This record gives sequence, C-alpha cells and structure tokens, in this order.
Amino acid sequence: MKKHYFAAYAGLPREVYFLFAARLVNSMGYFVSPLLTLILTQKIGMSKAEAGTTVALLILTQAPCVLLGGKLADAIGRKRTLLLGSLAGAAFYLLCGLGFTGRTLIAGIILAADCTAVSVPAFDALLADLTKPEERQSAYSLLYLGVNVGMAASPLIGGLLFNSHLSLLFVLDAVTTFAAVSIVAVNVPETFSDRKKTQKETTHISLYAALRRTPLIVGFVFLLFLYDFSYSQVNFMLPAQFGDLFAGDGARLYSVLSSVNAATVIVITPLITFLTRRMRPLRAVALAGIFYIISYIGFCVGGKYPFYFFLMVVFTLGEICAAIQVGAFISNRAPQDCLGRINAFSTLMRGSSTALGPLLMGQLLMMWDYPAGWLMTAGIALAAAAGFALLDRRDQPAG
Repeated sequence: MKKHYFAAYAGLPREVYFLFAARLVNSMGYFVSPLLTLILTQKIGMSKAEAGTTVALLILTQAPCVLLGGKLADAIGRKRTLLLGSLAGAAFYLLCGLGFTGRTLIAGIILAADCTAVSVPAFDALLADLTKPEERQSAYSLLYLGVNVGMAASPLIGGLLFNSHLSLLFVLDAVTTFAAVSIVAVNVPETFSDRKKTQKETTHISLYAALRRTPLIVGFVFLLFLYDFSYSQVNFMLPAQFGDLFAGDGARLYSVLSSVNAATVIVITPLITFLTRRMRPLRAVALAGIFYIISYIGFCVGGKYPFYFFLMVVFTLGEICAAIQVGAFISNRAPQDCLGRINAFSTLMRGSSTALGPLLMGQLLMMWDYPAGWLMTAGIALAAAAGFALLDRRDQPAG
C-alpha cells in the first residue's frame, strides 16, 4: 500500500504543486482568525455580546466581497483577482501589526477579512482552469491536505505569541500571505487570457442567470448547506458539552480532540483520495454523511473520554470524503465562463450555514439537552446524505 499512498498526487500539472506550496505557506501563518474572539475580548476589552456582534458583522461584510470576487474572477482573471485580494488583505494585517489599536484595529481586521474573501472564488477557479476533469479530485485533495499540514503548527505558535506579542501575530500572518502570493505570482500563469473569447458573451450576466444554467450545482450547494450546518456543531455544541462533562478541564480535552481531527486529516487524506478515485463524486459525498451520522449519534450517547477519540476519527473520515470531492464536482459541472461566480455562490452559502449553525443551536439548547441537539444534527445529516444519493441519479457531467 505504501507505493500507492501518494499515488493520487502524482502527475498533476506543475502549477498545482506551486498552488499547494502557496496554500501550505499561507496556512502556516493562519494566526489571527482562530484567535479573533480572544483578541476582541481580552485585548480590546469587548464584552462577549459585543464580540459576537463584531464577528457577525465581519461575516456579513464578507458576503458582498465574495460575490465581487467571483465576478472579478470571471471578468479580469483568476490570478489577478487572487493576487489583488490577498495582497490587500495582507496589507491591512500588516497595518494592524504596525500601529492599529482599539477600534481602528477592529476595522483593520474586518477590512483584511473582506479583501481576503475577494480572493477565495478566484483560487478555486484558477485551480480548475489548470487541471483536467479527471485530475481535479486529486488536485483539490492535495490543496486540502496543504491547508491542514500548514495549520498543524499555527495554533500552537499563535497561543505562544498571543499574550506578549500580539502585534507580531498580525505581522507574521501578513508575511506568510505575501510569501504565498509571491509563489503564485512567479510560478502560476494567468488562465483568463485563454478564455477571453468565450467569456465576452457571459461575464455580464447576473449570478441568478448563471445559477439557472446549473440547477444540479444549486441542489448540490443546498445539500452542502445542510452538511455544514451539522458540521458546525462539532465546533460549537461539542466543546460546550465538554465544558459540562469535564468541568474546568473541558477546554483542554477538547483541544486534544481537535488535534486528533488534524492528525487524521493529514494521515488519512492521501489514502481516501486513492481509494475513492473511481467512485462517483456524489456517492462519495453521500458516504461522508454516513460517517457524520455515526459520529453525531455517538456524541448523543456519550461515554468515557477515549470513546470520543474514536468518534472524532469517524467524523474526520466523513470530512475528508466530502472535502476532496466538493471543489472538483463544482468545477467539472459548472460552465467555465461562470466558474468564479458559482464558486462565490458556494462559498457564500457554506459560510452562511457555518454562521447559522451555532446561532440557531445556541437558542435551541436553552430548551433542549445535548442528546436532543445531536439527534437533530444527525437527522439533518441523514437528510443531506439521502439528497446526495438522489442527486447522484441525475448527475451527468456538463458537456
């Protein structure tokens, strides 16, 4: 099996490996976002309610920026949009580290996130342009692996620097982004010029018109919305449950459990990519739901702490099965002239679901206990998995 472990990543276009390197470097400097709540409450002095409102505002302002990024990716080019958004975001983080304080720091963080959001649809569209349909599952899997390998150390470094060197966190986040952008700028070509003739007729159409051309993707993204809603509870309801189960040790034990998730992604992703390379993509995404459901029911039943290690591994298997398929599926089914806007729609919907999940469950938990919350979460995952299985019957690659 060893010779097959990384076989799925062999033979990809050289530009894909440079995108992998860029994503790896960028993720190594992912310091600010994971610590945002602590920055707002402990460093700026906001209450929890004010911090929640600020985070909600940040998510809200990103929505039009994502849509703008999709439009720009289809109008001026994938690489140009990626570089523009990433450089602007890094510049604002650099300013945050070099002198912004208080409310100015908050504004800088929000503007940095908004600019970075512009680049997100362009990155996926660029990767799609650089690969053939049969290469995309492996390409997106490789980039997913790069993110997780890069982020393996960043939380530890961020935790060490947070108390005494907060400004340095912003500077390092900006520096790693500049380094990642440099890799792309030097080694990855602009793919837009090859598509100018075909795009002239369609770059002016609205997002709604673009989505009407791709009803299968609309259904796919809606079902992902349900998956992401359930997924968000592992980052919201599970740590809250640990706080009640293990009292003052809950945060530490949940952090250890999160490391199991990261380690599983790094170790298992190449293997699952190889094993599912011939599986129909929607079947693989439906299979992810089975793993999710098993883990959610396990969280509902509960048990001793080691049992949660097993459940987290099962949950992560589902995460991998879905993550390595989503980008490739959208890229293979969407018309290339609308790919930036359709990626923007997907990013917006999935981000909305991730934000809505904790908000709604937080209200429900005022009336329900954790088992009821996990049963609802499992039911949502089951409905989504069944939907993906039904959608698989209608799946025909776009010509």
